[in-house]
Amino acid sequence: MLRSNPPGVRGSRSAEPFTFAFNTGAGPCGTAAAPEGRAYGHRVTITAVANLAVKVQDLDAAVAFYRRAGAEVTDPEDWRGARRADVELGPLRLTLFTRAVYEPDVEVADEGFLHVALFCDDLDRQLQGHDVVWGPAHVSGPTFGTRRIVFVDAPGRMRLEFMEQVEAPA
Repeated sequence: MLRSNPPGVRGSRSAEPFTFAFNTGAGPCGTAAAPEGRAYGHRVTITAVANLAVKVQDLDAAVAFYRRAGAEVTDPEDWRGARRADVELGPLRLTLFTRAVYEPDVEVADEGFLHVALFCDDLDRQLQGHDVVWGPAHVSGPTFGTRRIVFVDAPGRMRLEFMEQVEAPA
């Protein structure tokens, strides 16, 4: 069965959502213990990739670059003390920011990759076993509606954003 993307997320549909397991020491989904030397965690379903977030110093130049490359790009908008725009490159969606929502609480570079934004089926459960670096919080915008979001650190000096859609875009 094909699943549609959450409201406000365009792109391809996948046959099955991705299940993310965290190493909590219990068996998968509460079943028998893992083999020696291995541990399974609780399972949380990632239902879609919302976007890759990128910080840019000159949003207007970045928007012009992606438009010249043939991408669909929303007009820049003011958002939470910064500016943002969404870029669609076929199935890939980028969100360009002039400042991450979690700055200054989390140290980030002046420009570059910020985080992967992932929809999950149970945000509270998703947070088990993670050290939250920002959130949870509700955020809203005209292109994506209202979402409940949280950020956690991940290997490779990056962050993951886990989110639930609360209300669809107007």
